[in-house]
Amino acid sequence: MFLTVEELRALSTFDEVAGLDDNTINGYMLRADAWIRRATKRGDLARTTNESIQQDLKIATLLLVEYIWYWDQPETKEQSISHDDTVKLGSYTFNKDKARLGEETGNDELDGILKSLRYKPITGAIFSVRNGDS
Repeated sequence: MFLTVEELRALSTFDEVAGLDDNTINGYMLRADAWIRRATKRGDLARTTNESIQQDLKIATLLLVEYIWYWDQPETKEQSISHDDTVKLGSYTFNKDKARLGEETGNDELDGILKSLRYKPITGAIFSVRNGDS
């Protein structure tokens, strides 16, 4: 995991998430780690020593834990399957039917981190062929 339970509690913007027991938080962090691996198509991120990437992974884990926790709430699930076109979250309202192109989670920071860590294969010729006369 990219983040400890204590770090997550200290950084969380939701008191409800910070107040969860250790096992529940660990479960959410495992789900977040799996999401990161699937979204980036990279299983090697846990072994990185690059401090910038490690910091991005911590932020992504925190944001994903909060995101997954939010969508696990019964009221949120109920709203998401309702036939209402708009949803209100606090003072923020959004239209469910008009997601922005390329949006994955709706959180620009999290989407940017996941996209930056995504596996990008290097294309190009590995072998070259020469004429025997050269």
